[in-house]
Amino acid sequence: MTEADTKVYPTGLTEAEAIEINDGLKWGTRIFAAISVFAHVLAFALTPWLQ
Repeated sequence: MTEADTKVYPTGLTEAEAIEINDGLKWGTRIFAAISVFAHVLAFALTPWLQ
């Protein structure tokens, strides 16, 4: 049994599975942040208030 096969309690995931899910979560957060920044820039540029 390698270290990558040990369980991460209480989830029951292996270390490799936990890292894979964490990487996907980080990418999803980055994509969401990029879209939200773009939407805020568009809202600021295309609305008459605050100008």
